[in-house]
Amino acid sequence: MKTISKIYLLGLGIVLMQGCGRERESKAIASSPEADKLKSEEQVAGNSASKETESADTTKMNFIPSSASKIGKIDSIKKFIRTADIKFKVKNVERSTYRIEDIVNHFDGFVINTHLNCRVNYTESYRIKEDSVMQRMHYVVENNMTFRVPKTLLDTTLKQIVSQIDFLDYRIIKAEDVSFAALRNKLSKKRFAKYDERVTNAINTNKTKNILNAENSLLSTQEQADENEVANLELNDKVEYSTVQLLIYQDEKTKRDIIFSEEKQPSYKPSFGKEFSESISFGWQVIEFIVLLIIKLWPIILIALGIYVLVKRLRKKEKVII
Repeated sequence: MKTISKIYLLGLGIVLMQGCGRERESKAIASSPEADKLKSEEQVAGNSASKETESADTTKMNFIPSSASKIGKIDSIKKFIRTADIKFKVKNVERSTYRIEDIVNHFDGFVINTHLNCRVNYTESYRIKEDSVMQRMHYVVENNMTFRVPKTLLDTTLKQIVSQIDFLDYRIIKAEDVSFAALRNKLSKKRFAKYDERVTNAINTNKTKNILNAENSLLSTQEQADENEVANLELNDKVEYSTVQLLIYQDEKTKRDIIFSEEKQPSYKPSFGKEFSESISFGWQVIEFIVLLIIKLWPIILIALGIYVLVKRLRKKEKVII
């Protein structure tokens, strides 16, 4: 028993010594210059990959927005009506439509119009059985949307929509300066207010000779003032809320349908005997037509024969004289 226990302890010591040796070897390898070089290469590769991903994301984020959609210092001096017209392809029109509508609602905007439809490019059909036809319809799903968002959130909204783009066809962003139009409306409002005050005072103090004409003039002035007020409100509304026209579409799809269709029946063809009798009848009708035509033209034929005989006799006389 003592001998067996000694052998057991000796084997256990050998195993422990081997384990310690492997651990020291692995530590030495980890601390070697080759290992440090490998780690540095992996870190550089990881950093470059993350930079490339960041660059791609940045490029995608800057795909739609432009300086025309951003609010700047100039907005404190001037008034701009900002509009955008964008067309791009998406993976799935239905999903992208819901996503864009959620984005617009999230940024305090609202959808004015959305027209989701299937545009058929062309159809083709061919017979696969005696009573069946395969019809293939090639179509494109698209959606024409119009929505409005606050001018301060236009750039942010467009950046969020970028995530839906698969291929950009075009994007047009405009910032129309309407500062002078707003100033005109403001001055016109003041002018009509002063005129209205003067006419009202004249009516109240009976300084006008014709009260009815003055009243009519006052009514016309007030109507014009109201029109100017509405025009000014419309202008401010267009300034405060930007309008975006969006057209999205996806790759062409094909829809296959099997349609029941009876095979075309051959057209009626008469028998040989009937065709033979009809041919004889037609030939006889031709003979009748020719005979009747000759009878109708007998004066012309008679004159032609007379001229022919006369010419022939004259030629004979000329030969005899010679």
